[in-house]
Amino acid sequence: MKPEIVTLNGENGNKINFYLDCELEYDDDCYQILRPVDDKMGLDPDEALVFLVEEVDGSPSYSLITDDDLLAEIEKIYNNMKVEE
Repeated sequence: MKPEIVTLNGENGNKINFYLDCELEYDDDCYQILRPVDDKMGLDPDEALVFLVEEVDGSPSYSLITDDDLLAEIEKIYNNMKVEE
């Protein structure tokens, strides 16, 4: 199966492509774990970013998660999901 690509607008208005690693819910919010398609962002291919996904005016809005406590909770859920697969 071909991985799903998510395209986001970067700070400079340039489009950045990510592979959708997984989508999960935590505390009634939806999060997506995204991995960069290429190295434009300077991230290691094994690194991932976590985004809160909310619907705004009928379209998804992505907010990068930087809170360490929240990231730790999402990482626990993600790791449990991977173990169950």
